[in-house]
Amino acid sequence: MSFEVTPTRRGTGGSPFLTAAAAAKLAGLTSTTLTRRLADGDLPGYRFGRRWFVPEAEFRRQLRRRAWMVRVDAEATVIRELTRTLPAFLTGDDLERFFGVRRNLLADVLRMPSFTSRGGGTTIAVLERTLQSARNGCTPCVAEVVPHGMCGAA
Repeated sequence: MSFEVTPTRRGTGGSPFLTAAAAAKLAGLTSTTLTRRLADGDLPGYRFGRRWFVPEAEFRRQLRRRAWMVRVDAEATVIRELTRTLPAFLTGDDLERFFGVRRNLLADVLRMPSFTSRGGGTTIAVLERTLQSARNGCTPCVAEVVPHGMCGAA
């Protein structure tokens, strides 16, 4: 698996995702170790094909996990946090900015040609279901602090 050399966010259009290289640098891990931790569900990520998309806000919270309580039922909340600024109907341009990859890579990454066709698009609900199915096994970490014992984790 190859990673971008420059540790930055994906693209420049305000994507909520970090590159794998940026996430590895932020966590002080090698790219190989980061990939293994993503695959094991120790860190949050979404996998489409061979590519990992690392949600920056949740990843940073996970790195500070001792200060945050984990909520087992938080997956929908985390996905809404990722998609909150998107319109109800998404064009290829919207998805290109969201994932921070060029349009020609969207079909390869998402395996959904309707996401990349000119003039075509999809709804926010379809994107949210796509993200849910691509989520790794990491327990979602949300922004609000939940008192111990109230999060469902013992």
